[in-house]
Order: sequence, then C-alpha cells, then structure tokens
Amino acid sequence: MNFTIITYLAIVGVTLAVVFFLLRLFGKNAFTFALAESIYGAVAGYAALKVAHDFFMVLQLLAIGAFIGGPIFLGICVYFARPKFRFLAITNAILLGATVIVGVDAFLIEPHLLEVTKHSIISNKLNSPLRIAILADLQTDNIGDYERNVLQQVANEKPDLFLLPGDYIQTFTPQEWAKQADRFKQVFKELNIAPKHGTFAVQGDVDNFACWQQLFTDVPGHTFEQSETISAGPVDITGLSFYDGANGELKVSRNKASNKFHIVMAHRPDFSKGNIDADLLVAGHCHGGQVQVPFYGPLLTASSVPKSWVNGDLVKLPSGSNLLISRGVGMERQNAPRLRFCCRPQLIFVDLMPDKIKPQAKSMMSPVVSSWDQRSEYSGASF
Repeated sequence: MNFTIITYLAIVGVTLAVVFFLLRLFGKNAFTFALAESIYGAVAGYAALKVAHDFFMVLQLLAIGAFIGGPIFLGICVYFARPKFRFLAITNAILLGATVIVGVDAFLIEPHLLEVTKHSIISNKLNSPLRIAILADLQTDNIGDYERNVLQQVANEKPDLFLLPGDYIQTFTPQEWAKQADRFKQVFKELNIAPKHGTFAVQGDVDNFACWQQLFTDVPGHTFEQSETISAGPVDITGLSFYDGANGELKVSRNKASNKFHIVMAHRPDFSKGNIDADLLVAGHCHGGQVQVPFYGPLLTASSVPKSWVNGDLVKLPSGSNLLISRGVGMERQNAPRLRFCCRPQLIFVDLMPDKIKPQAKSMMSPVVSSWDQRSEYSGASF
C-alpha cells in the first residue's frame, strides 16, 4: 500500500473518531447528525483532492472514502441515532446496506462478470459469412484466470478475424510489463488462437510506443504502427495510428477498386465523428464509462463522442456506417479504483452476413440503435 493511501486512510480514521465523539456527546440533537455528515463528507472529499497527485488517484481515494469509510460512518450514525431517532437510524441502516452491496458488486463481482455480445451485419459485399471477434481494453497488470477465460472464449468461437483496438497491459514498471507480456504471449499460444484471416491490433493509451507490438510478434496478422489499409481475405482493414484515432475531423477513404467490406479500427472512438468511408467502425477506450448511473448512463467517457455510443451497441451512423465501441474487458489500472458498476466487461462477436441469406433469417434480427434519433434501423442487428 503506497504512502498516499496510508495518509488518506489516517485522515479518514481521525475524522471518523471525531464524528464518533461528537455524536457521543451531542447525539441527542438531530442537528448533530447533519453536522457529522457534513464534516465527514467535506474532510473526505477535500483530503482526496489535496493528498492525491493525479486524477485517477483522486477517484481511488474518493472510492476509499465512500466504500470503506462510508459504511463505518453510517454504522456510527445508526448506533447513536437508534435510541432516540428511529427513522434516522433506519435510513442510515438502509444506506449502509446499499453502500456495502454496491461496493461488493462494483469491486468484487462485476469486474469479472464478462458479457458476451453478438451482433450481425448484412452486406452485399460478402459472398459468405464471416465471424469477427473484438476484444478491446484487456488493460491488465496480471494475466490470470480471468484474462485466460476471455481469450478461451475467443478461441472457442473460432472467429475468422480477430480485432484488438488497443490497451493490452498496464503496469508501473517496464520489468512488470515484460513479465506480463510473456504471459500474454504464452496464453495466446496455448489456446491456439489462429483466425483464418489473421489477428489485427492497434495501439492504445497505455501501450508503450517502443514495445507494444512485441505482444504479437508470433501472431499471424498485422499490428498498425501508422494508419494504413490491409487486405484480410474478404475484407479490407484500415488500422489507425493512436493520434489519428483521436482526430474527430479525420477523413478515411475506401479502396474503390476492391469493393470489399471495409473495416476501420482505432483505439479512441473520436475518429468516428469524421468523414469515414467504411462499413464498420471499431473502437474501445471508453470502457463504457466503467461506472454507469441507472437512467443516466456513464459519468465519464474520456471521449468527445455521445455517451449513448459507448455501450457496445451496434450504432447506425448518419453516413450509413455501423459503429461498435466496446465496453472493453478490463479496467483502468495503476492509481485508478478498480471497479465497474452497471457496466459489465464485454467481449463482442460480429457475424458479417451476405445479402443473399434467406429472408426469414433477416427477420429474426433485432434492430440497431440509430445515432441521430434513437429509432430502430434494420440494416444491422444485435441479438
């Protein structure tokens, strides 16, 4: 545990002690409970801002204040309110239970509760079906059972094409990165992930410019250091550089001569706001917000695209292109709080279907989300 967290825990501990003695001495006055809440909330919030040295550490300290200090504070309030203020005691007890339940889900359950999402797209540019696996934001500092399970599910589906939109390993030191890189390559090899048309990867935020491509040195396919277009069997894939992916005014043209199904992939989804001539746009980066509030959506997306786009749904753009921004399978690491709430990790499979498939098969498809008015469109589907 680092010194910053220890310091913050000490401040929270002292504040809780002050609250305990305040309620012990003046707990017969209901106003004291409101004062105690104000004191704890103000100190826990201000201390997080002053002690932390970066944005993600602020979030981690606030999470500690909410999910470790919070239940203790509420327990103290329940204890002192119970003799005289029954309603206040019940209210705080309910809040305590809800905080514990949310904390257990967000930190212990949901981060590993993988959701496998399947979409389909019909196109007249294909002669036979093609299955694509999309694994975004593995973003781990320890290749373990969870990561192996994710890759095992990719292997089980036997995709024809494997797309990885960046953010693979996030560690504090190069030595740790090298260790986890070896584990990643070993698991990849052991599971024999060998798509017919190859594996294609782009660089993410946490991927070191100098060495990230080493993860795929023995993997058939291509890693995109600069923006370029590669032919992959029945499709063309344009992989964007890290900086081009962040460009909301980017222009990408297709190879008119080939008339193949065109996929454009980047880590950041901002490029999708540009002039992109493609059939399918693929990105990651946003993690679905990692924390979503019911009926509101993600609190933060770290992107300029509408937040309704980042949930792993198949979005129909005004240009006619389909857009997929995966919620990713990992989490922000290093100083960030390691949690997901109402935002399960996501592995995506896309079935590209030729237009000549039977009409009854088309009718079974669910609608995609339209990006401009949220109506249903039937040129693509999620099921």
